[in-house]
Amino acid sequence: MIVGLGNPGKEYTDTRHNVGFDFVDALSRHPRLTAPGEELSFKTNKKFQAEIAEVQEAGEKYILVKPITFMNVSGKSVRAILDFYRADTSDLLVVADDLDLPLGMARVRLVGSSGGHKGIESVINEIGTSEFARLRIGISDKIIGGTESDHPYEKPEAKEFVLEKFTSRERPIINKMITKSVDIVIDCLTSGNKLTTTSFEA
Repeated sequence: MIVGLGNPGKEYTDTRHNVGFDFVDALSRHPRLTAPGEELSFKTNKKFQAEIAEVQEAGEKYILVKPITFMNVSGKSVRAILDFYRADTSDLLVVADDLDLPLGMARVRLVGSSGGHKGIESVINEIGTSEFARLRIGISDKIIGGTESDHPYEKPEAKEFVLEKFTSRERPIINKMITKSVDIVIDCLTSGNKLTTTSFEA
């Protein structure tokens, strides 16, 4: 189960906070999961409060998820889908933006805190554990705000920043990062290997 976090609605398309959605969309178009020139079809499921796409690969079913609950309550959707499919949290990958990582970098962790990210925090609270894989993609090449805080998402400037669109200079970098991240995840899916804790650059 691969969950990309973001906000629904055209006004949030291409914003920094929607990198998780961008990742899942790119995954749905990957040629190793689809026929050439095609992409997986997402369907809105009101019960799950999410857009869902399913695919079989190497004898396994993969569920691609974009919660439409809005970011800060994404965990409600994740919890509902895990329960329905009777999936274990060890089968879960959550993809989200990260203000702590510079643009052009990404990090895979198998356990950890939310880092102040409200979407990750919601998932942790709803499923009752922080032991699940998460892929965090850097979205900023500058320090956000001047206030002291352990978590950059708690700074007043962060809320406005994450809802901005990437600049024309930044967009190619984030696209390259998403492409590389998708390739790494696809390699794991098709090889049967598990994701491991790692950091990488675009």
